[in-house]
Amino acid sequence: MGNIKTKNLVKEFGSNENKVRVLDNINIEIKDGEFVSLMGPSGSGKSTLLYLVGGLDKPTSGKVLINDTDISKLSDTDMSKLRRRDIGFVFQFYNLVQNLTVEENIMLPVVMNGEKESSYKERLDYILKTIGLEDKRKSLPKELSGGQQQRVSIARAVILNPSIIFADEPIGNLDSKSGKEVMELFKKINEEEHITILQVTHSEESAKYGNRIIRLKDGKIV
Repeated sequence: MGNIKTKNLVKEFGSNENKVRVLDNINIEIKDGEFVSLMGPSGSGKSTLLYLVGGLDKPTSGKVLINDTDISKLSDTDMSKLRRRDIGFVFQFYNLVQNLTVEENIMLPVVMNGEKESSYKERLDYILKTIGLEDKRKSLPKELSGGQQQRVSIARAVILNPSIIFADEPIGNLDSKSGKEVMELFKKINEEEHITILQVTHSEESAKYGNRIIRLKDGKIV
């Protein structure tokens, strides 16, 4: 299951008279298996919202529920566990470790979770095939194109079978052909692996790969 809910979510930056309300009473519900795009002009609060629901930042007030759990009630250890097990992140910049090979980069979450790499061998082979980089498994990130590096970061996000993927402008750095390939990969993962996806994008084109769009403007849902 991969569901996300927010209840009257508010995020403010600054203090006293310099206080800026970036998100204003946001209520959203994303059901298991949905592929939802968050859209809005620059500064509308979409990345802030993504970071709050992903547990990377804390709200000023309101609640975030991931898989029916109020994440504000979790200890740091349980929150880290939830992030490692249930959530995958994909950012605009691929954040790959430059001196590790493709397969070592993909396997990082397995290693960090203290699990046996050998029990993920089949999963790794399957994912390398899915992202179309079987022949590049021993390559270093610098030997890959931007689109290939982003596909590796998606593979890293899904290796542990998360229930949700959060993607922040995942094709913001790519040319249109590579961008299209990455969006098709997200769609495939959403349909075949039944992983819920919430992506932030400013592109109507990428938003169409999802099954629903949530639009934000000035910190409110339009």
